[in-house]
Amino acid sequence: MFKISLKKKINQIIGSKKTREEMFEELEELLILSDISADRVERILNKVKKRIKLIFDRDEFFQVLKEELLLIFTGTGGPDGDKHQSGMHFPDTKNAILIVGINGSGKTTTAAKLAYRYRQQGLKVLLSAADTFRAAGSSQLVMWGEKLDIPVVGGDRGADPGSVVYNSMNSLMNRDYDLLIVDTAGRVQTRETLMMELEKLTRIIKKFSPAQPAETLLVVDATMGQNTLDQARRFKAFSGISGIILAKADGTAKGGTIINILDELNIPVKFAGFGESEADLTEFSEKDFIDSLLGE
Repeated sequence: MFKISLKKKINQIIGSKKTREEMFEELEELLILSDISADRVERILNKVKKRIKLIFDRDEFFQVLKEELLLIFTGTGGPDGDKHQSGMHFPDTKNAILIVGINGSGKTTTAAKLAYRYRQQGLKVLLSAADTFRAAGSSQLVMWGEKLDIPVVGGDRGADPGSVVYNSMNSLMNRDYDLLIVDTAGRVQTRETLMMELEKLTRIIKKFSPAQPAETLLVVDATMGQNTLDQARRFKAFSGISGIILAKADGTAKGGTIINILDELNIPVKFAGFGESEADLTEFSEKDFIDSLLGE
């Protein structure tokens, strides 16, 4: 469960003897400190103000705030009004998932968790260790593959990641596999040459099937705060990410940055990772997230 409850602090504000405007000012500061951007906090609270009676009722306030936050997750509160599609999209009988993110976000562990999840659902899964930059990049995924009994296509350190992806797609298409999960090297979103490499990997995959990759998932560290919004902006520009995986969601995450990503970029959160074992991955629930944020 997300460790980000604001309920105690909100109760203290509502239970004070301050004026309505003073309470809303403190609530605004609290939500901004939880990593929701200032403009979004202002918009959310303006909507809440219009719906709340002149005299504060605690239960009513929490209910209205929850409803307004849920509107962001369902898309009706977002900039273009589209519904966020949280389920995975598999257009072909053989599909590829591209995993991207910055160094240390938890990509490799997340790739292994996804592989385990879909293997448990009966799919024949293949892993691709396209992180040939880190010394331990490929070997870490190989270790996961051995533990989970899932084959891994890899390459030597310094090898062209494009060749690893090509060989992986070739195995997916020509052998008895249903799903390929590609773990890419971590990259800083401000390094354009590294980001352009993701475009190359996507082009290689599309040569095998124009509908692939079925999903390009950005793994973000839930504890990193508002920096994740900039990550999402840049990765979306270069790799067309279709969804977010929230890793380390059981850490000291403030959580509000996910609301920023959903509201600005209209990119759904597909999964949340808790813990280090292969089974510690769950489908993201906006209701559970908001209940955790507001204390239930």
